[in-house]
Amino acid sequence: MKIYEKIFARLDELYMSQIELSRKTGIATSTISDWRKKKINPQADKLVPLCNALDMSLVDLLCDQKTELEWTATDYLIDEKHILELFRASDYESKRRMIRYIELVEICKEINKNSKNIKRKVSVIQDLEGNNIVVINDIVFKGKRSIEWSDVEKYLRQYVGDFYQIAENGDIVYIGTDLPDEYSRSNYTKHLKGAIAKAKANAAQAIPEMIEIATSKTYEYNKKDKHNRQAKNGWYRYDTKFALPVYSEDGNIERYNIFSARLLIRHASSGKMYLYDILEIKKK
Repeated sequence: MKIYEKIFARLDELYMSQIELSRKTGIATSTISDWRKKKINPQADKLVPLCNALDMSLVDLLCDQKTELEWTATDYLIDEKHILELFRASDYESKRRMIRYIELVEICKEINKNSKNIKRKVSVIQDLEGNNIVVINDIVFKGKRSIEWSDVEKYLRQYVGDFYQIAENGDIVYIGTDLPDEYSRSNYTKHLKGAIAKAKANAAQAIPEMIEIATSKTYEYNKKDKHNRQAKNGWYRYDTKFALPVYSEDGNIERYNIFSARLLIRHASSGKMYLYDILEIKKK
């Protein structure tokens, strides 16, 4: 049974649609349809999210039933010599699949090591005019003189791979590997001081909600050669708002400061939209 056949058989078992699989994995529905129409297997980087969405192991997805790859734990986990003998006796294709499986296991281990549950005290409220504001009820990043942007960058890595939908128009915005570095080290960030620097640092806690309430989409062409690949289809900007607490001397929240900001989103050559930075932060 081919990998793509297993995927669609599993979808039938779970009564899951291709649209739902797309939502859970971030893989375009057209790509998923192509696997069946063109009888092709997904690329290797798609396998881990597919396994998570379909509640399958990589062994289930990659290996055929009743083959020498279905090892029993009691025999083979303690008999390394037998594993090596099996590998040497296998044909080229079987060896290639074994090696790729080991590589994917390492990828999964790295993902599990780096993934953490983000505990956030965040909510969304509406002002008297009906505008949404993301309320951040905690100050995580503090600094008497300056912000430790390396800590902000580390925090943002926890979002990488996620995607969120803008409520106003249904656009899907992905979080790519470039966001943590750009958010923390862009020229805009380098020139921030005082309350605005603190605001941007702590806004990192509310990335999902700030995307979801974003409004007023505008477009601009890509003007820099260095972004020809990552923003081949140009840039989008959205307006958003967030609020941060101000504490009294005794540690109680006495009020909130409200900030406006603009999300900078790149439209990649793949057709996906990625959050690139948050700019133009202003206290209201």
